[in-house]
Amino acid sequence: MTTLYNIVKIKIITDSSSNLTQELAGKYNIDIIYAYVIIDEITYRDDNSIPPQQFYDLIKKAKSAKTSQPTPNDIFEVIERNKDYDHLLMVHISEKLSGTINVVTSTVKKFQKQYPEGPKITIVDSKGASVYTSAIAIKAAQLVNKGEKLESIIQQIINFRDNDIQNFTTLTNLKHVYRSGRIGKIMYFFADILNALPIMSLVDGEIKPVAKEFGLEKACKRLLEEVWKCYEPDDELFIWVAETIPRKENDRFIEMIKNTETPKIKRVESFYLGNTITCHLGVTALTFVAIRNFDLDN
Repeated sequence: MTTLYNIVKIKIITDSSSNLTQELAGKYNIDIIYAYVIIDEITYRDDNSIPPQQFYDLIKKAKSAKTSQPTPNDIFEVIERNKDYDHLLMVHISEKLSGTINVVTSTVKKFQKQYPEGPKITIVDSKGASVYTSAIAIKAAQLVNKGEKLESIIQQIINFRDNDIQNFTTLTNLKHVYRSGRIGKIMYFFADILNALPIMSLVDGEIKPVAKEFGLEKACKRLLEEVWKCYEPDDELFIWVAETIPRKENDRFIEMIKNTETPKIKRVESFYLGNTITCHLGVTALTFVAIRNFDLDN
């Protein structure tokens, strides 16, 4: 009988809100459950079938944009095709940001009823989204590749999630995040009229405002100050910076990150902000994830 201590085959699964690329998913043998976006009442699967820049153009012109979590059938299909593994470790977008984990949980129960001898399944709330979630899924896969036991992997990725990852964002246009209900009417009004840009962070799985600054340059500096306070001067950080529409502000922001002396910036990588996240943040988000004890070469 399979136990936590003699499991041989562990599979990592995540959802498309993680922004995990097909290249990285293939490298680390991670399966992806796809969500959906609905632009002006037309539904698109969040599977990168629309190139990022084309999707950003859709968002800019859209009268309405919303997201829909993966369907139970989509989730069941992914679990079923991995049924020959001993254990499935499923890492998903924060339960406070999406209903995905609720749908996954109910679908797992249905699967286990149909396949009582199938793999054991553990669901982990990433308490984040986008590459915040990707980093946790990749970390888990790296530990699997090292031959770590399941119990140890779960403990390590939870510690990694709670101590090593920070995500901060500022927005020059709050229309999408206001429309999605992530910020209130008053904050939206002041940001729009006074150019008071909010600085937001993921705190225990929720997006919360932590500061505001007038003007993008000051907002970017404050954004970095808030992040660097979370680390020690000698820490070495992997940085993932979101790309959306090409603009000089993005280049300036990356330059500011690279010029940081403490903590130590060992690597800066760009990623395309995924479809589901873009629906909520819009195409003018300046967002990045700072990660300690992480790299993509492991």
